[in-house]
Amino acid sequence: MLVQGDQAWDDIQNYIGHIAPELASKIEKWSSNKDLFTENRVEEQLAKAFDRKVYLPSGGSLVIDRTEAMIVIDVNTGKFIGKGGNLEETVTKNNLEAAEEIARQLRLRDMGGIIVIDFIDMTLESNRELVLRRLVECLGRDRTKHQVAEVTSLGLVQMTRKRVGQGLIEAFSTTCESCVGRGIHIHSDPVNKVALEKDMEQRYSKTSKASAEDDSDDELDNQSEVSQQSNPEPEDEIVETAPAATTGRRKGRRAVSTGVISTN
Repeated sequence: MLVQGDQAWDDIQNYIGHIAPELASKIEKWSSNKDLFTENRVEEQLAKAFDRKVYLPSGGSLVIDRTEAMIVIDVNTGKFIGKGGNLEETVTKNNLEAAEEIARQLRLRDMGGIIVIDFIDMTLESNRELVLRRLVECLGRDRTKHQVAEVTSLGLVQMTRKRVGQGLIEAFSTTCESCVGRGIHIHSDPVNKVALEKDMEQRYSKTSKASAEDDSDDELDNQSEVSQQSNPEPEDEIVETAPAATTGRRKGRRAVSTGVISTN
């Protein structure tokens, strides 16, 4: 155990001296000027312990959710696809890593009560037994009383762990005053709000469609004007024609009819 600070060192020394003097040799005073937690990345690891998602070495992940009745841990493969294209082998390897990390997270977060683990479904019964055996072996280092059931056909493992005291999250957090621990915010008038949002979306959609049609018509008109300017239509030419000349026969008749009449 490393201890930083003179006051803390004196208090721990006095306490160990009265309660367990044989443990005094296991306590060491931090002599460096650097911060003890920062140097050993304690705060970084503590922040990770509050995360809902825990990443596995191969790229998979665990998602830990706490409910009123139980704690649910979901195992995901994530980016882990394995080698050789054997899906069963990939899933089994991911579940084995998850079993080891779950046992660590149970101790680190001090989670208790009913715990349900949703492993990725495996086809072979031997692989399910292998994952369960790995989980039991890793939990063997846990001094808190626990009990593990068998893996179901859906890949679920039910287990219990004695709740000794407050968990890590309960010890370092308070319930949100706004959502009262639910993790969501309810709208004050959800029905009207949803209806208003849908109405606004419909109006926006209609306005956008009409605007797009107007822009299309304007573009067609502009293209037509440009085409007319580049290829003007020929103007109608006015052709003047001379009146048709009268035939000689008609002239003769007119001469007869208009000649001088002599009298005898």
